[in-house]
Amino acid sequence: MSDSTPDKRPSLLVRIFRVLSGYEIAVICLSLLFVLTFFGTIEQKWFGLWSTIHKYFDISSLIVVPTNGSGKVIFLPLPGAYWVIVVLGINMLCGAIIRARKGWRKFGVLLSHCSILFMLIAGAVSSVSKEEGHMRVLQGERSDYAQKLFKHDIEVFRYDENGDREPPAIIRSKYIKSLDEDETLRASFENFDFTFEVDQYLPFSVLALESSSQVAPEGVEVVDGFFISKTEKNIKQEEANMPGCYVSVKDKNGELIQRLVLWAGNPYPVSFTYEGARYGVTYLMEVWPMPFVVDLHKTLGEYHPGTSIPSWFQSNITKIDGNSNEDYEIVMNEPARHDGYTLYQAGYTAAAEGETPSSTFAIVNNPSDKWPEYALYASTVGLLIHFLVMLGRFAGSSRPKKNKTTEPSLS
Repeated sequence: MSDSTPDKRPSLLVRIFRVLSGYEIAVICLSLLFVLTFFGTIEQKWFGLWSTIHKYFDISSLIVVPTNGSGKVIFLPLPGAYWVIVVLGINMLCGAIIRARKGWRKFGVLLSHCSILFMLIAGAVSSVSKEEGHMRVLQGERSDYAQKLFKHDIEVFRYDENGDREPPAIIRSKYIKSLDEDETLRASFENFDFTFEVDQYLPFSVLALESSSQVAPEGVEVVDGFFISKTEKNIKQEEANMPGCYVSVKDKNGELIQRLVLWAGNPYPVSFTYEGARYGVTYLMEVWPMPFVVDLHKTLGEYHPGTSIPSWFQSNITKIDGNSNEDYEIVMNEPARHDGYTLYQAGYTAAAEGETPSSTFAIVNNPSDKWPEYALYASTVGLLIHFLVMLGRFAGSSRPKKNKTTEPSLS
């Protein structure tokens, strides 16, 4: 009777772990990041730093297609950098930390690996928790607030006897964006005895005026001569994508007071009258107060010949924070930083005759803004420790060994 040979093959989980921690995945991820960074650097020539970062590194970018200024594809589709970094982070955790050899001689290398992993985590935190907004400032003027990108609120307010706005009631963007095209959102207000019913929400839309040359498509509602229609997402300029919706204003008995069409690209209020009072409704980006003031002294820019695409623009500003004043020169790929806030030069509007030029700044508040800096410090310390340990081992091994001699014994 022969003895059975035990199965020494590793389990499925062990094999998966070995694959995830292998050098092959690290090489593939690092190569992809090099290629993505290379084409992103080329593409920012046409679209600027802000749009390119969103295209290549945003959490929503699963697949990236490198293109040039005319939209022509210049390379094969690539995975988004965010998800490549996620895979690389898992690979480092499994291979460079869990699977790596431990011991005091390996402390420096382990510290460096942990620092790099912490840097990758900083990027993930930035992608999901940072706040973004736009600030438009006319040359010679100041601003202390921005408007949050991709967060459009509906504000309802009453005009007083002097025609000034009273404090508004707000329907937040998160409730509106959760709507499907065939769903309705019902909202009531503490200070008003009418209700709103928001319907036909479109995340990407255009507002049009019906005329003999432009007729509303079949099934599209027209309100006071205006209608909104669905459009394709603008992948080159994310901030150019404007949502739209329709609103039914109803009294406390459910009777219709007014039907409204709202579009986020319209800066002017839509008004209606109820019980002798006049009300206004806006659908605009959420106001975001800044802890500092931007004073725009000079804005300069140029466009590519025959196009409306900026080839270069610059803003000279003073940042005023209490009694502290600091001067900055912001250009397309050189932002200004202040206590976790980063100001990018996102737009430039040349002045027509009799008008004032303006600059648009993209503002980002990132809670992990300093984390990569801390990770670099820790990684430097780790590599220095490892260098000193290896130097000590080398010095110890290179010392001449004393030959041991034995004296003859006297008998």
